[in-house]
Amino acid sequence: MTANTSVAGAPRSQTGTRAGTRRRWPSLRDILIYTVLITIAITMLFPYYWMVASSIKGPRGFTADPYSLIPKTFSLESLRYVWTEGRIAIYLRNSVVYASIVLVVQTMVNALAAYAFARIQFPGRDILFLGVLATLMLPYSVLLIPTYLIVWKVGLANTVAGVVIPGFASAYGIFMLRQFFLNIPMELEDAARIDGCSRLRIFLQIILPLAQPALITLGLFTFIGVWSDFTWPLVVLSDYKKYPITVGLSLFRDEQFVYYDRTFAASMYATFPLIILFLLGQKYIIGGISLTGLKG
Repeated sequence: MTANTSVAGAPRSQTGTRAGTRRRWPSLRDILIYTVLITIAITMLFPYYWMVASSIKGPRGFTADPYSLIPKTFSLESLRYVWTEGRIAIYLRNSVVYASIVLVVQTMVNALAAYAFARIQFPGRDILFLGVLATLMLPYSVLLIPTYLIVWKVGLANTVAGVVIPGFASAYGIFMLRQFFLNIPMELEDAARIDGCSRLRIFLQIILPLAQPALITLGLFTFIGVWSDFTWPLVVLSDYKKYPITVGLSLFRDEQFVYYDRTFAASMYATFPLIILFLLGQKYIIGGISLTGLKG
């Protein structure tokens, strides 16, 4: 009786298993969402594809068929020219130097200022912090001429110092790190202070390690911002050997003609370091942004 029952029950169990593993087809809502997302992704990736495709056509291939989406000829002549004759290596080196200096100094300055605004009680702290935030509402063009006049008066025009010093502090960076520091439990500092730690030691050995996601996020934003800056280096520099990559790209043209194949090739050299940097630090950017907005 038991054997017959188990045998009879086997088909029902298999049928239930098949029903449980039946494939679920996407709903109309899912199809619409993925269609929109794929369309947005293609729209955003297409300029990069166009840049790569145009840079590997070569001068003759680009002149013969500049608008084809699929290159009919393959040539590295444009890439080779901008690297050897176009001085793109010099511009890349300058951009790396400028962005690295500003990255290190601005991150430390912003961290110190943000820690003071978040943890230290002193007269006028809140008013001073509001003044820092108020500078975020000033357009970049309003500060351009006064900043240049100051740099020129102190003799730093057309120098590396003149390019990087105005970027040694950032109101946005101070605000971002302050928001993160406010989320760190005060009990950690109290325990360290009881153990005899100074405020500087607390900052270096407790606060900064805990703020690593926010610091990396701010560092990536700072590096990308300095790397992409065009206006300030163009205004303060006059020697082409000190130009960053953004200003160097504008030199691949003359008064009557634009060398588009070379411009696309140089743009590849300028863009791909940022793409690689963003992909490497993507998880830190997402984590840093999510953590810095939890508490006001």
